[in-house]
Amino acid sequence: MDLQAFTNSRYGVALALFLARSLPPWAGYWVGRRLANLIYRFRHSTIVQAVRVNQYVVSRGKLRGAALEARVRQVLHHGARCQYDFYHYLADPQAIRAKVHLDEKALDLIQRSQKAQRGVVVVAPHLSNFDLGMLAMGYSGLQALVLAIASPTSGYQWQNEIRQRSGLEVTPIGPDTLRDALRRLRQGGVVATGVDRPVPGKKETLTFFGRPAALPVGHVRMAMDAQVPIQVISISMTPDGQYHLRLSEPIEMEQTGDRKRDIRANAQQVLAEVEAHICQHPEQWLMYYPVWPDALQELT
Repeated sequence: MDLQAFTNSRYGVALALFLARSLPPWAGYWVGRRLANLIYRFRHSTIVQAVRVNQYVVSRGKLRGAALEARVRQVLHHGARCQYDFYHYLADPQAIRAKVHLDEKALDLIQRSQKAQRGVVVVAPHLSNFDLGMLAMGYSGLQALVLAIASPTSGYQWQNEIRQRSGLEVTPIGPDTLRDALRRLRQGGVVATGVDRPVPGKKETLTFFGRPAALPVGHVRMAMDAQVPIQVISISMTPDGQYHLRLSEPIEMEQTGDRKRDIRANAQQVLAEVEAHICQHPEQWLMYYPVWPDALQELT
């Protein structure tokens, strides 16, 4: 059974939506933990292997054996809870705004997006309930173009349609959308995208948690071309089950005239901030693709 394909399919999303809508929180969290435990039993599935190797590298190789396996289960449990919360509160904007606390920088970004002041590229790692956080921003008035993965599966496409209910404009990455994104940035708009999902077949790598990683740099190119900064946004769950969304200080793009060198230097500066966000809550980093596939051999 290909767990990755099923969870990303329309059927997987439909099942998550049905359970979240049908069950109260206490029951939904209980079912979510049981499903997470079931997924963990497929120890050699792509999802479990990805979480294992990613958490191993983030720990700088300190997590091994039973401690690493406990962390893998913790990540899967957290991911299940986030999925339940996302689909359970989906149709209730007021509940979403109450569930997600926005820090002062996030509120300032919302105001700036409405006034079309200086543009900014917002990048997000897959920390905790980032989807619920984006809905909270949208329902609070954020005007932004969200760049999603190119060629989305049926499940991803459905999720993109759901995200647009909050007022955000979500579109898969492509030549036309990138040109539109650049135009918006130059006109003072906000463009948001992911930053930590590996790019298959990418030859040039960046350094992430001390190791080479095939991560995207398109957000850096856009920011440099539009002469706007980048801000890292992340969300984390607090012990009381609430979510806290925070935004980094603007990261200005360095431009020395050596474009290749500048793209790499700026990308590394952004990744350093992303690392800091992940390190605060590594057990909430829901990256289900192996960022460092070569490290898998160290765990065998």
